[in-house]
Amino acid sequence: MDPMQLELLKIDRQWQQEVKQNPLAPLFIGLGEKHELHLFESYFKYQLSDDATSQDIFIIHYQPFESPATYGSTLVEEWKEVFDLWQTEHAVPVQWDTAQAAAGNFKTDAPLPIAALRTLHSLYPALQDRKIFVHLAPVSISNRNDFERWINEWCKAVQGQDNLKLVYADHRQHRSLRKLSQAHEFHIRMDIHQLMKHAAAHGNRGKNEEESDYQQQILNASNYLSKGQHDQGHVALERAVVLAHKQGLKEAEATALLMLAQSYAAIRKHKEAHKQYHKALQVAGDHTLIGAQMHMNYGSFLLSVSEKKEARNYFDKATLIADRIGNDFIAMECTRLVGQLSESKWSGVGKALGYYRKCIDIGKRMPEDKRRQSSMAYVALTMQKIYGEGSKESRALDQEMAACIGEDWKSLATMPDEYAQTNGHNQP
Repeated sequence: MDPMQLELLKIDRQWQQEVKQNPLAPLFIGLGEKHELHLFESYFKYQLSDDATSQDIFIIHYQPFESPATYGSTLVEEWKEVFDLWQTEHAVPVQWDTAQAAAGNFKTDAPLPIAALRTLHSLYPALQDRKIFVHLAPVSISNRNDFERWINEWCKAVQGQDNLKLVYADHRQHRSLRKLSQAHEFHIRMDIHQLMKHAAAHGNRGKNEEESDYQQQILNASNYLSKGQHDQGHVALERAVVLAHKQGLKEAEATALLMLAQSYAAIRKHKEAHKQYHKALQVAGDHTLIGAQMHMNYGSFLLSVSEKKEARNYFDKATLIADRIGNDFIAMECTRLVGQLSESKWSGVGKALGYYRKCIDIGKRMPEDKRRQSSMAYVALTMQKIYGEGSKESRALDQEMAACIGEDWKSLATMPDEYAQTNGHNQP
C-alpha cells in the first residue's frame, strides 16, 4: 500500500467514526488546511470509483452556486442525466420522477433534491439501508448568505431522512460558511511531513539520485525541527545546501538556507541567523519569487529583533520584486508592514494611510479567495479605526469591503502573524 492509500484509509476510518457517532446530523463539515481538504475530496472521489470500499453512495458537486432558487435543480438535473444514461442499458427502463414539489414553507429549492432522492429510494428498496452523502464543493459562490440559507433549509427539509447527509469542507482558519446551526464539525488531520517523507521513500526505491537525496534531507530536517531537534535538523539542512549547490538548483539552495536561518532564529542564535539569511538572499537574487520571499522573510526577522529601519528597507525591496513579477499577495503584505512601520507619535498616521490605501488597491486585483486569505480585511479594519467609527470614510470603506470580500469581511480581520512563528521570535 502506497503512502497516499494509507492516508485515504485513515480518512475512511475517521469518516466512518464521525458518521457512526452522529447518526442524526443532517450536515457534516470537515475542517482542515488546504492539503487536508484536498485529501478529503480525494477520499470522496475514491468512493466514486470501482475500487470503492464503502457500500454507501457518495456524490460530489462542483456546480457554481448562483441562486438559492435554482441550485437544487442543478443538482437534480445532473443526477437525472446520469440516471437516464444508465437506464438506456436496461431492457425495461425505470422512470424517475424528479419534479415532485416539497411540502412546507421554504424560500429556496433545497427540498427539491431531497424529494428526488426520496423517490429514488422508493424505486430501489435495496437503497434503504445505504446512506447517500452529497458533498457540495461549488467552484464559486455568488452570495454566501444565500448559500448558507440554502444549506440550512436542506437541514430543515431532510428531518426524518437520516440516510441523506449533506457534506461540506471548509478551511480551518478562513471559514467561508459560519451560520450553519445543525452542522456537525470535525477536523481532518494528516501529518504532511510524514506523508511527504514516506512518499519520497516509496517513490525513490532503488534510486540514489542527488535530487532525491536533497528532497529526503529536507524532509528529514522538517521532521527533526518540528520536534525541536535543531542540531539534527541543521545537519540535514547543511547537506541539502551542498546537494542543491552542486546541481545548480538556486531555489532549492535558498530554501534550505532559509530553513537554517529560521531554525537559528528559533533558538535565539541571531548572529548565525543573520549569516544564513544573507547567504539565502545572495543565492535567490532579486528578480524571482524566491527572491521576494527571502527579502520578506529577512525583513520579518529584522522586525522581530527590533531592527525596524533595516526591516523596512527589505520590505520595500520585496515589494519592488513582487510588483516586478506580478505577485500581489507579497506586494500587499510588505506594503502593509511598511505602513505599520510608518506610524509613529512624531509623524502620525497620515503616511501609513497612504500605504494602507495601496494595500486595498492591490487586493482588488486578486481573486476573491486570495483576498479573503490575505490581510486586506485587517488593513481595512485598521483604516476604520483611524478614520473613526461612524465617519463618512469608515462607512464608505465598509461598503467597499463588503463588495470586495463579502458581508462577513470583519470576521476575517485577524492580526497577521508577521511570520513570527516561522522566524521563531515567540518560540522558546
